[in-house]
Amino acid sequence: MTTLPATISERVPRPGLAAPGAPATAGLTPADILRMIRSRLVLIVALSIFLSAAAVGGFLLWYIKYPTYSAEAYIQCISSVPKEATSLRPPQVYEDEHTRFLQDQALSIKQTNLLMKVLQAPEVRSTDWYQQTEPDKRVDELDDSLSAGPIRDTNYIRVAMGTRSPNDPHKIVRKVVDEYLSEARERATALYRTELSKVEAEASELTQQIEAQNQQITMFAGTLPVGVLPGQNRQATTVLEAQLLQTQQEVTELELQTQELQGLLEIYESPDYQRFMTEDRQLVELNPMVQQLIAQTLALEQEVIAKLTKLGENHRDVQNLRNRLEQSQQQLQRMREQKFQEAMELKHEQVRTATFNSQHATFLAQERLEGIRSQQQDVERKLQEYRRMQDELVFLTTTRERTLEYLRELRRIVAERSAVQIELRQPPVKPMERSAPRLYFAVVGVMLAVGLAVGIGVLLELMDTSVRTARDVVRHLGVPILGTVPDADDEEVHIDRIETVVQDLPRSMVSEAFRAIRTALQFSAPAERQRTLVVTSPHPEDGKTTVACNLAASLAQGGRRVLVVDANFRRPALHRIYGLDNPAGLSNILIGAGRVEDYVRKAEPGNLDVLVSGPTPPNPAEQLSSAMMRQFLDEAVRRYDHVVLDSPPALLASDAAALGTMVDGTVLVLRAKANSRGVAQRALNLLHHVNAHVFGVVLNAAQAQRGGYFREQLRTFYDYQAEEDQASRSGRALPAGKKASALDRRPRGDEEDNEDSGPA
Repeated sequence: MTTLPATISERVPRPGLAAPGAPATAGLTPADILRMIRSRLVLIVALSIFLSAAAVGGFLLWYIKYPTYSAEAYIQCISSVPKEATSLRPPQVYEDEHTRFLQDQALSIKQTNLLMKVLQAPEVRSTDWYQQTEPDKRVDELDDSLSAGPIRDTNYIRVAMGTRSPNDPHKIVRKVVDEYLSEARERATALYRTELSKVEAEASELTQQIEAQNQQITMFAGTLPVGVLPGQNRQATTVLEAQLLQTQQEVTELELQTQELQGLLEIYESPDYQRFMTEDRQLVELNPMVQQLIAQTLALEQEVIAKLTKLGENHRDVQNLRNRLEQSQQQLQRMREQKFQEAMELKHEQVRTATFNSQHATFLAQERLEGIRSQQQDVERKLQEYRRMQDELVFLTTTRERTLEYLRELRRIVAERSAVQIELRQPPVKPMERSAPRLYFAVVGVMLAVGLAVGIGVLLELMDTSVRTARDVVRHLGVPILGTVPDADDEEVHIDRIETVVQDLPRSMVSEAFRAIRTALQFSAPAERQRTLVVTSPHPEDGKTTVACNLAASLAQGGRRVLVVDANFRRPALHRIYGLDNPAGLSNILIGAGRVEDYVRKAEPGNLDVLVSGPTPPNPAEQLSSAMMRQFLDEAVRRYDHVVLDSPPALLASDAAALGTMVDGTVLVLRAKANSRGVAQRALNLLHHVNAHVFGVVLNAAQAQRGGYFREQLRTFYDYQAEEDQASRSGRALPAGKKASALDRRPRGDEEDNEDSGPA
């Protein structure tokens, strides 16, 4: 067979396999529950029969020996108790007053003192129930047997009782109702006599409080101004309001005036105010002294013009006149500035004085305004106090009216001796048939028995945490299932040695299972990526050596050169299985004492070679993880198509984990019902922790069970082979459809179970 060369160190991801990690356990489905019921069907049927028989027997015993006859009465209760007045006491609030009233009445029917009176009645003492009940337990028995409760959305109370004798319940119920009717009125009357005296005292106290409140209101009204109270002349409040409005307007006007004066004052105090004072300069021109200088200047200007025309520009008189004109103009300018400054200073002082006076007037007006507001607020506070006192008076008056009404009702109740309207609407009658047990009790008991049996069966299945089927592997471990090997005890042919069943009994169901594992392994990865593999298991006795030997033999039967290696230095077994001695083997190769061809032995079939373990080294784990082990595997791969290594259990020694890092993949063997899910998961986690590639799981020693894969499949397998043998001996081909008819004898329900337990 030609294969591509590949070293052990070349590792690539394999297609189609689940990634390592936590198992993706799905929730229970109806199909899972149905499967659990089928697997425990015998137990469930047995428990159902037993529990159903117990339920029916209990029902018959109850029906014959302990029947119950019931009698009932209906009492109408209508409350005529007045509602409690709103008084000085805190009010009582009920969620549902009508329901509370009926519940109180129902509870009073079962009071101990009332039941003791019922037991003293002659008609009760003459009943069979009274004679058969122990004296010290009669009150408790009556309390337990008697039921009293309100009927929803009605004014009725139902009183009922059941006894073994049909002559007793109606007598006892009638006496209970009579005693209740007698005591209910007396109890209510006695209760409300005490309430009457208390309410009378409260009414008197309320009257005194109302009188005191009226006096206090009258005295307080005298401190208020005339005209502020309702019904009086509102002249006082109108005057205050007018004064307040007038003062507010005055304050507003003064504030505006002050703001204007402050703005004008700022203008007069600014350095360049003169350029804004055009009108003031015009007023300066009207000053007499300024007018006189203006006239003098104009006269000199005319005289200069006249002299200039007559005498010329350079005449002495003209020059003199010019000098006089210039002096007059300068004097006019000085006079203008002087008068302008005097006018500005006068106006500045006038504005400053007016501003001060306006501010002072504004302050006085604000003081008057605050005083008026204070007076008005004081009047408002007094009015509020007056209104509060009036409201309190109204509350006291209303409370007294309600209290007086409540008092009148209490006096009526005490006078009439009737706090509630009670009437017996339906008296108890003698029962004509049993009230219990009913026939449907037996049906319900049988249904509960079946349900309990199913629940016990499912619970046992859920409590079983062992790995039993291929579905358990996929569901709880999250790894592929390579195949399932049936238990040798379930085989219909005798197997002497399970380790070599593929060579010894090639047509057995176990051999076919190993060939199915071989096929699943070949399709799990490319051929060049499954040439070296380690077979391990969580614990000893799981069948890993059996799987390794038979898997190697099935690979060899497929025409491949296979080397099976005993890498279990802790407990070597291949030399015993193949009848070889064990003087030298793998341990000699790992210390460099030889090569592969020096120690391999031939086995059946012819292209299968065996390498025993050899002497046990003092340090097996170090030897198996050494560089010599890698060299050995590289050399073995060059000579063989497949190298299968049998290793120690993964949870007992680290040898399997060390080998898992060197080979193409690992096959984990789990023994059905022997390995728990936790043990299997720990073994997988250990292999994944060292980054070992797990091809899948082989479920070994899977037992045939009801509804499982192997029970019917084993018989179908051998029937099919028997028909083929018969056809071959007769020398003719099997007729068309014969094979199908043989296979069709397998029940249809096994299709789903084939998914659970069959090879993947």
